[in-house]
Amino acid sequence: MRIGKGITTPGRVLFLLLATAFPWKAGAEEVPLPVSHYVEAAFANNPSLNAMRERIRIKENAAIRAGALDDPKAWIGITNVPVTSWSFREEDMTGKEIGLSQLIPYPGKLRLRTEVATREKEQTEFDLQEVRNVLRAEIRMAYADLSSVRRQAEVVRRTREILREIVAVSQEMYAVGRVTQADVHRGQVEFEKLREVLLVLENREKVLSIRLNTLSALPPGLPVPALLDLQEFAFPYRQDELMAMYNEERPLRKSLEARVLRGEASIALARKEYYPDFEISGSYMQRDDTPDGARRSDMFSSSVLVNLPIWRKQKLDPLVREMTAEREMARRELANQDLETSNAIGRSLATIRNRAEVAALYRTTIIPHGETNFETTLAAYRVGKVDFPALLDTITNLLFFRKGYHETVGDLNVEKARLGAVVGKDLD
Repeated sequence: MRIGKGITTPGRVLFLLLATAFPWKAGAEEVPLPVSHYVEAAFANNPSLNAMRERIRIKENAAIRAGALDDPKAWIGITNVPVTSWSFREEDMTGKEIGLSQLIPYPGKLRLRTEVATREKEQTEFDLQEVRNVLRAEIRMAYADLSSVRRQAEVVRRTREILREIVAVSQEMYAVGRVTQADVHRGQVEFEKLREVLLVLENREKVLSIRLNTLSALPPGLPVPALLDLQEFAFPYRQDELMAMYNEERPLRKSLEARVLRGEASIALARKEYYPDFEISGSYMQRDDTPDGARRSDMFSSSVLVNLPIWRKQKLDPLVREMTAEREMARRELANQDLETSNAIGRSLATIRNRAEVAALYRTTIIPHGETNFETTLAAYRVGKVDFPALLDTITNLLFFRKGYHETVGDLNVEKARLGAVVGKDLD
């Protein structure tokens, strides 16, 4: 039997092979889920986000408390009671006293304490936004990876079906002496090699499905339905535009800026410690009449106490230096973050441009040439001008071209999601 007769015809082989060029479509009842479905699920249910929201509430209340005075002190007591008689009428200075005092910080301290706490709250809010951005980018990357792997696996499965038919034909041709036993074995080996490729891809699909569910706060074992096919795209942004976007949008940068401002407020607050706080008190003393009935008037007392900040070298100066070092550390971390971001943007831009060019090369040149090569090789094989291994080579080459295309488009979308996290903005 030769190719061209029976069920397995060159036309059928060509049809099956060309069919792998078209995107895999989900069943009619299966609607592909967009990535936004998983992002929304993560934002609603992710435990780390909920924990950070609670942390913001803590900081909000801490900022309110920071601007409040300390609790006043009250006391009630007896004074100057003679222990010989325990009488409240013998001595003029004997009385019952009730008092109240309030600690008042040096002017400016309460405002600065409030500013420090407010900056901490702002920093926590920006940290929450940063976690949301990173989470969204990781979900987009997992989604793109999974969609790409599924497309690659589909191409491999369809190519295996083609090879299965070709191997069956080669066995029939071997029976009539048109191919050698080595050709038959070569076809079987190529068929099983694709099985190994498919097993690797199926394992990656399982791992990525678990990761996508976990990032979205969904059960890890939940089946992931059909996903949208990935597309090539034109990337319109330049390096300077992306840096400007980072300066304006990235929550991590804003968090570091808030940390610098908090450091400046902390320094100002530490310098206020060189000045004393005040404690104002007042008391009222009730006195009983004398034993002979003469009236004693009640008495009122008041005082102002101050602490003496005299331990400058041991306490106050180190506090100012500590706060200054913390602010400088925040400034250097901010500068380092700017440098790292510039580097990350340049790297991602180069990768996106490269992946876009390679994908276009696959789509416009390599794959069409591979298909043409297969068609001409198949025609030549029918008339005996090329051997069986050459036909296998064209099929496997075309498989890896198409698999490479989907892998490249997946890389392109993954890098775009990664760049979105770097600049702090969704680039879709």
